[in-house]
Amino acid sequence: MVALLASQAMAEPWIEAGDARMRTDIELLAAYNIIDGPITMWPLPWAQVMRSIAEMPDRAFPAHVEAALARVRAGAPTTKDYRSMGMEAHAGATSREKMVRGFDGGVRENAEVGVSAEKHWGASYAKLSVGWRDGQPGKDISFDNSYFAAALGNWVAYAGTVDQWWGGGWDSGMILSNNARPYPKVGIQRLDPKPFETKWLSWLGNWNVNLTVGRLDGGETRTDINHPVVAHIRVSLQPIDRLDISFSRAIQTCGQGRSCGFSNWTDALIGLGDRDNTGTTDEPGNQIAGADIRYSGVIGSMTYGLYAETIAEDENQPIVDKYSLSVGATLGGYWQSQQLQWQLRTEAADTKAGNIFGLGGDPLNNVTFSNFIFTDGFEFLDRTIGHTLSTDSTLITLEATAIDRQSRNYWLRYRYAR
Repeated sequence: MVALLASQAMAEPWIEAGDARMRTDIELLAAYNIIDGPITMWPLPWAQVMRSIAEMPDRAFPAHVEAALARVRAGAPTTKDYRSMGMEAHAGATSREKMVRGFDGGVRENAEVGVSAEKHWGASYAKLSVGWRDGQPGKDISFDNSYFAAALGNWVAYAGTVDQWWGGGWDSGMILSNNARPYPKVGIQRLDPKPFETKWLSWLGNWNVNLTVGRLDGGETRTDINHPVVAHIRVSLQPIDRLDISFSRAIQTCGQGRSCGFSNWTDALIGLGDRDNTGTTDEPGNQIAGADIRYSGVIGSMTYGLYAETIAEDENQPIVDKYSLSVGATLGGYWQSQQLQWQLRTEAADTKAGNIFGLGGDPLNNVTFSNFIFTDGFEFLDRTIGHTLSTDSTLITLEATAIDRQSRNYWLRYRYAR
């Protein structure tokens, strides 16, 4: 795979999902308790990052932490960036599209080119991206990652095709990831996850919420029901330093020829018993609930991170059922004599419902991400918007990465998939 990028400074309101180098630095700073607030919902607002750095303790940090701080500060938008128009162009080619599309993304088809332009107007921001990919599902011309965003106090409302990633995993987000191309949506989230000021809720710590509603237009790629509507909601909490706990929900409903009225949505949102699980084609739709957790810290001169995410399909009882699971861990440090920052990572995921890594009961095939109405499930243009390998799959990853003193990245990765 080959990719080329040329740009004039871009000043987006957040760090994009897919920026693996910046995420590595953010996770390192979070382990040292420099960045506070949940960091498992991407894109990650610059307001949270820069407020955290401004309030960081005045003390010395190890050399690789100071280097990460410098890279994050250098990547943050400046006043000059906000006043000017940003431009960017990219081109990429590959001999084969990735089977596993992790957080770092990559070229989607054999060849692609694109240009982007952005502009700020006070508290508003607009980005237009036009790209061409050779033989992609749908039209070859796309407007992926084009959107409009407007800050409303400590909230930002947005509309467009924004890449998103929920969860602590690097190989895939179980409910929402950048595995599929970004679909058109509207959404709202907080910019800075500051705690509630009232004593009744301040114990929740830093918190954020993200609500999106979009449509999975599929054209000829969908074989079930065209134009289904999807809603995602995520609530992230940090009750204690460096512990992120999040709860997510995904609802797929409506669609061509199906009801999309108020009662349909209320039945789907309540989602219990015969209000949602009717067993007939009048059922509101397809739902997934999820929870994930991430904790990081420092042991001696090394940092560590532990994370897990589980999702479950709904069933005709008050408790969701049919679980899938993803777990992972990182260990990092600094090789002083070589001035090399290193990290080891392992991650495993199983999306065969009810039979996690062969330890559960009877496996349930073709359940995760789909149901008897939406047989294509949470797919957009032939790829699942959640886990990269979709349903009934196992993925195990071992990875070693390094960053040298010139901020060059090196990685060695082994994956087992079935």
